Amino acid sequence: MKKLVALDCEVYRNFFLALFKTEDGNLYEISRHNDHCEGDIKAVKSILKNDQLLTFNGLGYDIFVLSAYLRGWSLARIKELSDYLINDNFAQWRVNQVYPDLVLFKNDQIDLMGVTPLQASLKVYGSRIHYKRLQDLPIAPESTITEDAAMRLTRYCENDLNVTWEIYRTLKPQIQLRRDMGAMYGMNLLSTSDAQIAERVIRHELNAAGVSVEKRDAEVEPFKYNVPDFIKFDTPELQKVLDNVSKATFVVENGKPKLPKELNEVIHFDGAKYKLGIGGLHSQEKKQVVIPGHDELFGEYDVASMYPSIILGQNLYPKHLGEEFCDVYREIFNQRLAAKRNGNKVVSDALKLVLNSSYGKFGSQYSYLYSPELLIQTTVTGQLALLMLIERMVAIGAKVMSANTDGINVLMSTTLFDRANKIAAKWTEDTTYVLEWTPYEAVYARDVNNYIAFSGGKTKTKGAYELDSIRKGYSNLICTKAVIAYLKDGVPIEQTIRDCDTVTDFLTMRTVKGGALFRGNSLGKVVRWYVSTKGDYITYSTNGNKVAGSVGAIPAMNLPFKLPDDLDYDFYINRAYELLEWFGIDARSDDRKESDGVCQEARLVGI
Repeated sequence: MKKLVALDCEVYRNFFLALFKTEDGNLYEISRHNDHCEGDIKAVKSILKNDQLLTFNGLGYDIFVLSAYLRGWSLARIKELSDYLINDNFAQWRVNQVYPDLVLFKNDQIDLMGVTPLQASLKVYGSRIHYKRLQDLPIAPESTITEDAAMRLTRYCENDLNVTWEIYRTLKPQIQLRRDMGAMYGMNLLSTSDAQIAERVIRHELNAAGVSVEKRDAEVEPFKYNVPDFIKFDTPELQKVLDNVSKATFVVENGKPKLPKELNEVIHFDGAKYKLGIGGLHSQEKKQVVIPGHDELFGEYDVASMYPSIILGQNLYPKHLGEEFCDVYREIFNQRLAAKRNGNKVVSDALKLVLNSSYGKFGSQYSYLYSPELLIQTTVTGQLALLMLIERMVAIGAKVMSANTDGINVLMSTTLFDRANKIAAKWTEDTTYVLEWTPYEAVYARDVNNYIAFSGGKTKTKGAYELDSIRKGYSNLICTKAVIAYLKDGVPIEQTIRDCDTVTDFLTMRTVKGGALFRGNSLGKVVRWYVSTKGDYITYSTNGNKVAGSVGAIPAMNLPFKLPDDLDYDFYINRAYELLEWFGIDARSDDRKESDGVCQEARLVGI
């Protein structure tokens, strides 16, 4: 395998820097400050030829400005190119039109911007993985660089390279998956997003099947949902829903399908509320706690591979690609099932990514997979099918506590479990979609998208209660951890918080448009802080408004090695109690309801 070398470039009107760093810490630099050049050009060209670059947005920026420098462009023209790349929406064909004489040096590269789960900056991801030093660009882009400023920029650039390496280590499983898939399909997928991988793999298979793959060029006319034969209801409430869906006309605006007004109504059924949506069915409960009694069962019926199953079950395909799409999609689906049965995790995970990630492209007008009719046919079928399952569970006396996109949570007496499984089996027979059962000991929900669930000794969190991840920001993680410990094991809130010695658990991060200020000092656009007994608040540099949640803050742009002495424990303790109150639980008086053995009663707190 090639040696991996991280690259980052800085460009100013009188200064250019390309800094390279290996994983073991070796640095290589080429730079020009006014008329003074430093560094070994031959060594850099050797890196481009023989090694693999590791960048963040290198395919959209660094390789362009580095190639311009190596081709002997003037600093003024490199700066012009840099501004063009930053300020214009990047497309290589447009760059080639504006700068036809720019010939890029060939290179092998992993651009982490494509691998990271959501579009965000290097600084955002650095904060999410708790990198020790967050630093925004220290010198304005239009500045003239002095010798001292050049040294500051070099240190800044090295810090960015360190962040790049840490993000790479965090994303190693995703990168390895791309290596494996690249070997499977004979293509380079190292810098591509999940959705782009799905597009490329399906295109590859369609081409192999003789299908000419082109983007859809016609505008989408209003269309209706085609009700599958197996969708049937017995109750008047849901029969009315089906009637409304069958009569509704879907229109596409700005490339996106819209939910017809007549379908954007609350569905009342068995004391619960549901809403249809473009993305899926959602129940509307608030502040719900469900703990089954000793003679009850509570858990989730989840539809396995829901959207791929619907697409294949109805033989759906983008009209401009033809029925061959179904053959290709079904082959990928069957290969994935076979790999999963045989324990081939590499192939199973790769094909699962293709199946799941392709669905989002059906709603993107910029993709050759664009097919809003297919998207609506798929998602509406899924919602109606779940409503069928809900109706059947209610008919035998079970209580559906929530529903969300591809599953429902059901509370029932233990005597109903066999009947419920027969209902699930019959539903699977009718729809061809497979249900999986996951038992829960308890679910504490603010609403359907924000909850903590306990199952088999494991904890599942979603939304506001998710613990830190590269996918999302964080705020006072110690409070969520204290809530989980309290609900799961009865550990007092105060004990968990005061015993914690992990600095990052007490931090909050925010992206501040236009940059942030603290006591007159600039913090940059990505900030993090802890709440202190001696703190202040952080403001937007553009208008002086307070940054949300920053009252009492002390910035922590450089992580301390130990907990600060001025940490405001009372703030974090009160915040944890507030999180519990989102469930309708007053933990200060230990108002958790214990099971009394009566089905569907006394486990529902604060409804």
